[in-house]
Amino acid sequence: MKVIVIYGSPNDKPFMEPAREYFAQEGVPYEETVLSAHRDLPELIKFLGDLEASGEKAVILAVAGLSAALPGVVVMSCSLPVIGVPVPGGPLNGIDALLAIAQCPGGVPCTTVGLHKKTPVNAAMAAHRILKLAGL
Repeated sequence: MKVIVIYGSPNDKPFMEPAREYFAQEGVPYEETVLSAHRDLPELIKFLGDLEASGEKAVILAVAGLSAALPGVVVMSCSLPVIGVPVPGGPLNGIDALLAIAQCPGGVPCTTVGLHKKTPVNAAMAAHRILKLAGL
């Protein structure tokens, strides 16, 4: 069991540094990958399909800014819990990303965290708590 962090862009990786620090401090296993819902859709769908087929249990942090399509695509492509992590940026400083995640339609069970400087740690802590429920 682990946390899988999927970034919509490599530019989002520095924003999540506090989450990596939390994982290291708490001994939470995690892996990271960059797969855009816009630029890498076939690869993203394959990655998630392979993950499902493996039977591995994980919590996914889908990190995205602007239109933030990534969390919704991820949650519709696998049965694992997904936490959408909005990244500040663009003309609305991340409000568009937060709303895109929070306003997923019915049947798209994507959770999210707030948009502030502690967002990465809140996302990491939430994922860790879900893993603890499963015995990690």
